[in-house]
Amino acid sequence: MRAPTISEVAKTAGVSVATVSRVVNGSPSVSHETQARVQEAIERLGYQPNVWGRSLRRGESRVVLVIVPNVSNPYYAPITNAEAERRALYLEFLKDGRADGAILMEPARDDPHVTGMARHYHLVQCSEYCDNQAVSHVSVDNLAAAREVVLTLAGLGHRRIGFIGADNDFMSTIARRQGYLDGLRVLNIPPREDDQTFAGRDYSFASGVEAARRLLARPERPTALFCISDVLALGAVQAARELGLRVPEDLSVVGFDDVEYAVMGHPRLTTVRQPCYELGRTAGELLLTQIQGGPRGRAVYLPHTLIERDST
Repeated sequence: MRAPTISEVAKTAGVSVATVSRVVNGSPSVSHETQARVQEAIERLGYQPNVWGRSLRRGESRVVLVIVPNVSNPYYAPITNAEAERRALYLEFLKDGRADGAILMEPARDDPHVTGMARHYHLVQCSEYCDNQAVSHVSVDNLAAAREVVLTLAGLGHRRIGFIGADNDFMSTIARRQGYLDGLRVLNIPPREDDQTFAGRDYSFASGVEAARRLLARPERPTALFCISDVLALGAVQAARELGLRVPEDLSVVGFDDVEYAVMGHPRLTTVRQPCYELGRTAGELLLTQIQGGPRGRAVYLPHTLIERDST
C-alpha cells in the first residue's frame, strides 16, 4: 500500500504543506488548534515523516547507537573478530550522519579506534572503557569492589584467597585484579602467583571450570576464590564439586555482576552487584548532555553492592 504524503496530510487538515512541516519539526509558531488538527490528520492517514531527509536539513539524526558485544555471557560477551567488524560497520553511522552519538560497552583499555572517534563524534563508554580521560565513561569502581571482596573473605577467616581473572585487556579485568592485590596488601598477605590464574577471554562457564581446577587440584590450594565474573564463579563451584569439595564448607566462592544465574542453583552465589539499569541510564544522560553541547571526558562511578549468599 502506498504511504501517505505530506501533501495529503495538509489537504486533510486544511493547511499548507509548510504548516505540516512546522508541526512535524516541533515549531512553536503554529497555534495549538492548528497543531491538533494536523496531528489528527497524521494519525488518521498513518503518515510517517521522512526522518533521513529531515536529518540532512537539520544536521541531526535523533538516533543514538548502543554498541554491545554478543550476549552469550549473561552480563558481558566474548569479543570476536566478527564483533569488531560489526562495530566498525555501525560506527559508519556516525561518520555519515545517520546517528548523533554512540554508547560503547566493549572497548579495550588501549582501543585506538575509540580515542580517534571521540575526537570527532559524541561517544560515551558504559561498564568497559579505554584508558583515555578525554572520553566519557560510567562504571562501578571495580578496584574498590574487588578489594572489598578480599577483605570480606578475610573477615570470614580466609588467609589463602585465590583469584580467577580472564585473558583480555578490559579495564574491569585489570582493575579487579589490582583490587584483589590491594586487598591482600592491606591484610599483609603476600600475593602468591600460584594462587592466581586466568580463564579464557570469553568468560565462559567451561573456562571457569578449567581455571578453578588448576587452583584446586594442588595439595596446597586456596580456601576461597574471587572470580571476576559470575559465570567464572559458577564454573569454579562446578570444579569444586567435581573435586569433592563442598561450597562453602571447604571452599568459599565469590563472583562479580549478580546475573540472574547467580541465584538459580545451589549454593546461591555471593557476588558484587552492579547497578545495570542505572549504568545504562547514566550513560544515556551523559551522551545527551554531550550532544547538546555539554562537557566531554567525564568519569562517573556508581555504587556497587556486595551481596553475601550461600557460597561464602
